[in-house]
Amino acid sequence: MPEGLIPVLPKNYRRIALFPIEASVRPAVLMDRHQIDDFSESGRASRKRGFVLAVVFEVRDGSTPILGFHDHPNQMWVAAGYRSLAEHCAAEGWLRIQGPAS
Repeated sequence: MPEGLIPVLPKNYRRIALFPIEASVRPAVLMDRHQIDDFSESGRASRKRGFVLAVVFEVRDGSTPILGFHDHPNQMWVAAGYRSLAEHCAAEGWLRIQGPAS
């Protein structure tokens, strides 16, 4: 895992993704290197249509990475600068923080 990332184990992919999107000034969501804009249940940002099939997923605020995964959703990370986001999501039961930032 690259430096400055907090490893997390997701429990609710959709809520984990939507929370930073709603809080971002310039949200950008990339899934398998394609930007997505449909965050509805029928869009790619849903468990059935996208998360479990995606290889690369990242939520950014402009060009600043917030969270994502590479290879599998269980390898999700939150950028160290967004620790409060990880803690909020953990408190809501959407993820489990697996360790300190690397």
